[in-house]
Amino acid sequence: MIQYLFLGAALGIFNGFISRYSLKKVILSSNRVFYSVWIIGLIYRLLFWICAALWLYFSGKNSIIIMLFSISLIFFQFIFEVFPVKHGNKPDS
Repeated sequence: MIQYLFLGAALGIFNGFISRYSLKKVILSSNRVFYSVWIIGLIYRLLFWICAALWLYFSGKNSIIIMLFSISLIFFQFIFEVFPVKHGNKPDS
């Protein structure tokens, strides 16, 4: 059971770094570009989570494993995406 917690953490860190990299590339762009990348990343993370949860479900895992995996994935995605982007790359004023 603990391996699914670590699997969720590892995949969450991977997705968080991908999202952080893409958002840092466009953080100084116009709002239209930034929010387009943000929405595409949100849809990507949602589809990734759904596919991973369905894979666990159809492989016969019980719901507590799916919940541990999902919570770990979402938490680490959030930590590795939002915090560095929010506190990095500030435009000169």
